[in-house]
Amino acid sequence: MRTDHRHLVATIAFTSMLLGLIVLALGDTNPGVATVALIAACVLATMFHFLLPGSDFFSAVFANSIGIYACVYVFFLSQNFRQVGVVAQELGFALPLAGFLIGSIWRRREIIAAVGRDEKSERSVVRDIWSRIVWIPPLIGVGVASFVLPLAELSPADQDEALLGGMTIIALTALLAAGDIAAFLLDTALLFGDFFGNIARLTKPAFAFFTCYSLLAIIFGCLYTILDRFSAISNFIVSGVARKISLAEGLYLSVVTLSTVGYGDLSAASPLARSLVAVEIFAGVMLLLFGVQAILTTGRK
Repeated sequence: MRTDHRHLVATIAFTSMLLGLIVLALGDTNPGVATVALIAACVLATMFHFLLPGSDFFSAVFANSIGIYACVYVFFLSQNFRQVGVVAQELGFALPLAGFLIGSIWRRREIIAAVGRDEKSERSVVRDIWSRIVWIPPLIGVGVASFVLPLAELSPADQDEALLGGMTIIALTALLAAGDIAAFLLDTALLFGDFFGNIARLTKPAFAFFTCYSLLAIIFGCLYTILDRFSAISNFIVSGVARKISLAEGLYLSVVTLSTVGYGDLSAASPLARSLVAVEIFAGVMLLLFGVQAILTTGRK
């Protein structure tokens, strides 16, 4: 199977964008892990682009998997390994990724053979995914052990050893199960591609629904603002204070009302304003019912 290298730039861009968000979120608490996650994701995404030619959506699934791994890893650090040194944190994070990379190179032919088979049905892809997650129980076992064992009572040096020991077990699991993990990611990418294919077919009805939704939001947002501007009293309460609202606040209230979220920071106070809100809620519910029906009908064609 030939690899389309034109997608490499898009792969790196998407991976950098997704992991960059995680880096910014984790920068203050775990800057080393965040940086290693970004660098490792870009390097591995590039290598797997050549090693495992498969779905165009593999990069999205792979980047998301590393993002989930980074978030879970930081969670365990904050809960059970609070005294671990920076070097041990970064090394522990990188070990499973290195194990997966080595295992993928080792079983590259087997993985490519699985990717090169005839196109699978959605049902067979789902069945294959369930048969390829046998590597998850060992990971769960390591995670449970980190909560059961009295790790908080250990010295910083002992915590370093405990973390690196647990991550070594995970790295060996990733090494031995690299074929199943890679096939799992590739099968997930196929389902991901089917999902986006379905979304593409629903673009027109979804855009029509969005147009009607935004039209309602603008109309009622303007009505709220006009009512307040030409009324002698304040028709709305903002953060517990009755006052006149701006157009931006009227639009905000309209969107919140249509979405039926109801934050409570801006609410109707007068009977007329409450009547307008009630009308918008009814119009929004009817739009949702008919809009979803139109989208589903288009999707069946």
